[in-house]
Amino acid sequence: MPVRRVFGAYRDLIGIIWAEAPVMVVVTFALTVVNGLLTPLGVYVHQQVFDGGLQVARGEMAFSDYAVFLVLFVLLAILPTLIGGYVFTYVEKRSLLILRTAYKSRMLRKLKTMKYEHFESEASAEIIDKAYHRLETAVRHLWPMYVHWRGSALIAGLGSLAWVAGIKWWLLLTVLIPYFIETWIVSRKNANIYNELETYWNRERRYTLLGGYLRDRLLAREMKAYGNAGYLIDTYVRRLNERNREYERYYFKHLRALLFGSNISKFSSILNVVLLLVLFVGGDITVGLFIAMSRLLFGELYHHLDGAAGFLKWSGYHINTYEYKDKFFALSDEPEGRETEPPASYDIEFRDVWFRYPGTDRDILKGLTFTVRAGEKVSIVGENGEGKSTMIKLLLGLYTPDRGEIRIGGRNLADFPPHVRAKLFGTVFQDFQRYSLTLRENIGIGDIDAMDDEGKIRRAAGKGRVHEFAEKFEKGFDTLLGRDFEGGVDLSGGQWQRIAIARAMMGDKPILILDEPTSQLDPIAEAELCREFAEMVEDRTAIMITHRLGSTMITDRIFVIDGGRVAEEGTHGQLMRAGGIYARMFNAQKQWYRREEGKEATVRV
Repeated sequence: MPVRRVFGAYRDLIGIIWAEAPVMVVVTFALTVVNGLLTPLGVYVHQQVFDGGLQVARGEMAFSDYAVFLVLFVLLAILPTLIGGYVFTYVEKRSLLILRTAYKSRMLRKLKTMKYEHFESEASAEIIDKAYHRLETAVRHLWPMYVHWRGSALIAGLGSLAWVAGIKWWLLLTVLIPYFIETWIVSRKNANIYNELETYWNRERRYTLLGGYLRDRLLAREMKAYGNAGYLIDTYVRRLNERNREYERYYFKHLRALLFGSNISKFSSILNVVLLLVLFVGGDITVGLFIAMSRLLFGELYHHLDGAAGFLKWSGYHINTYEYKDKFFALSDEPEGRETEPPASYDIEFRDVWFRYPGTDRDILKGLTFTVRAGEKVSIVGENGEGKSTMIKLLLGLYTPDRGEIRIGGRNLADFPPHVRAKLFGTVFQDFQRYSLTLRENIGIGDIDAMDDEGKIRRAAGKGRVHEFAEKFEKGFDTLLGRDFEGGVDLSGGQWQRIAIARAMMGDKPILILDEPTSQLDPIAEAELCREFAEMVEDRTAIMITHRLGSTMITDRIFVIDGGRVAEEGTHGQLMRAGGIYARMFNAQKQWYRREEGKEATVRV
């Protein structure tokens, strides 16, 4: 762990606090110095208390002169508590608020601009998780805890060594040589332990994710229904125990070296007190100095030296967090693009697009080529796993093609920055989000610039037919949704789908996408909802992704994706007459759309 990285971390976090509370920083450092000076001052006061007490008893010192040292003795006992109370009750709490606000706001801004691919990469997920969740703990230790403790220890240790050298210079050798040996052994093993802990992230994730499932409200419902909570708890405990056993094996492997290394200073303390005793018997030091220095050598001196070295020896885990913070901010961002205005038209063209997910070796899209004209309504169909949703991720700019290009209005999609792309597409995802916000906000976030535009929100709600149930709520569009907070109202799956559609309708976006959000509905209900969606889009471009074909007849054209490319293209009638993949799929699914009385469901165009 380079020393430069340690001080770089301190420079960063103290700079943040200095900008908000410079007086607090100055006072903290001043109190750190005072706290460190209390130890060498304490040696002098303790010596005078013992030697002076004997002088008072022999009548060689007036009690009024001796009382000064008694007062100092009491102050030395009280001041560390008062200083620690200020630092850890006030400075730590206020600093944590400042640093939490600064770092979390920086990280959230980074998450906003980060490429989407990092959210689906396990390697990036580890970086994001460690940086985001560990940073607060790291800064709390580094400031003010380590600065105050280690800074005080450094001053106290240097002052104590000055006392040692003042008695006999060679005592420095008997004190420091054992300490340096112990520090070298322990530091080397500690660094290894920190490195070992970093390898446990995947194993920890296996049980922490499962622990999250056990606490989740929606998953608790399923666990109650299936009675499987006991199995999941046993699995959680088993995974946790497996992780603990691995760590214990590593720890006990190095236990002998750790025990030997951490006890060298204790043997050194005994040796040095014996040497002090020899000096006392020889008349080189007074009884007061012997007692005060024995007390120092039996505990405080090595404690202070170890505390000072802790800047390097014990900061490893927290500095590793800063390494992950640096990696987090180094993750690639969305390209800004050079186009500042939306295209003049909204036809969509995929030109020989190839794509495989990062870190994999299988192409999902293999030369995908097709064109959707502006204002056209198309269906993209195919079996599961053929790349339909992947195609949408590329169209939304969440990923970029490995080869080929995607063009909107004749201009390369990659040239549009994220804020322009956000104005082009209104998307209803397969796993649409259910926000614990008000109904108004759940719709309005589809177009942040229009969050306060009541008219736009109402029109979008009308298109999504949200008003049909919104009017039944006592607070209407100000009703808090979800059960995460008291007073929240939960909705049915169909009602949430309506909200997701209304969200996509916000902002009059020219291209609307329906990415299988109705897969949980029965086929007839899905076909009806798709018909309504087609009516909502009016003259805008619409793309509907599905592997169930009851809704395809309402669209102008159908593209069949197979093997990562367009295998068939045409209207429902053309594709049925061709007798290819689409016809086989439709005939296989046709019974889904027959009602109980045996009549085939009619899909209105």
